[in-house]
Amino acid sequence: MSDKNMHYANFNITYGEHDDPMLCHFEDMIFPAFTSGFHRGKEGEYPLFYFDEIQIKEINGEYVLCGNYIKDMQYKINTTIQDGKLVSTPANVPSAPYSRFIIFLKNHRMILVRNESQSPDIRSFQTTVKRMLSSFVSKENASRDKNNKLPIPHVNIIDLPMRQNIEKTLQTVHKIKSLKFRFFPLNNDIPSNFMANAVKQEMQKVQSKHAGIHFTSPGSKKAVSDLIEESAGLAEATLEVSDRNGNKTKIKGNSFSASKKISFGRDIYSSDDEYIVDQAKQDDIITHTSDDNKKLYQQFLGVIKKLMQK
Repeated sequence: MSDKNMHYANFNITYGEHDDPMLCHFEDMIFPAFTSGFHRGKEGEYPLFYFDEIQIKEINGEYVLCGNYIKDMQYKINTTIQDGKLVSTPANVPSAPYSRFIIFLKNHRMILVRNESQSPDIRSFQTTVKRMLSSFVSKENASRDKNNKLPIPHVNIIDLPMRQNIEKTLQTVHKIKSLKFRFFPLNNDIPSNFMANAVKQEMQKVQSKHAGIHFTSPGSKKAVSDLIEESAGLAEATLEVSDRNGNKTKIKGNSFSASKKISFGRDIYSSDDEYIVDQAKQDDIITHTSDDNKKLYQQFLGVIKKLMQK
């Protein structure tokens, strides 16, 4: 059987000045935007990115938002071999690689399974979600009363790093030149580590949506690994490093992305969602849920069930 790459991320979306959590506008923004038929890309050109087969499902007693994320594209072919000879055969071949995504509404963790090597990744997913929500809110607010406008969504969908991924990435590093963290509004999460919690409190005091911390020339790979792992889903890390020859490289957060291979002998279908969820929930990084998120989820269960019937 062939393997598929399953990636873990934090579907972190907040709204407005007070950073209201994602479920607060799930009914009037998130779900209708995902089902609006939005396409990212220039009309008449490739590639185009869009969502398809969007559903709310109940899997093992928990509600999730799932669907396909599609990259509609064309391959340009210039030459082929015919009768053992190189022949000019210009042609455009259509292709639509896709990824299957599942968002856990209880804790806003998400998984994205790439169906093939050309399938779109988490970074592409975030870009499409940002533009989709911006377009949806703009169109909705144009017809709404000034006292009933939808708030501005703050989208930060980031990879969730795991210890083994971080350590593997750092194995080839000779020296760490710098370690930077980018902080953003959190979706009802309470940071468990001191650094993220302190930064969040100061961001609230000065009323800032973003902040950063910069460590220069850290000497301990273990401490760096610990800090990146502890900040998973709470901040995005970037490293500037060099190898033994002095060659410098920038390692971004997606290099630490939590991922694992799952066995598939064919393309991924919506009927595989329960199997995918079972595989993902073997890792604590997907199942961890704060008390505040549990309360919020219970508060919006009625809304989620209603939307499930649409």
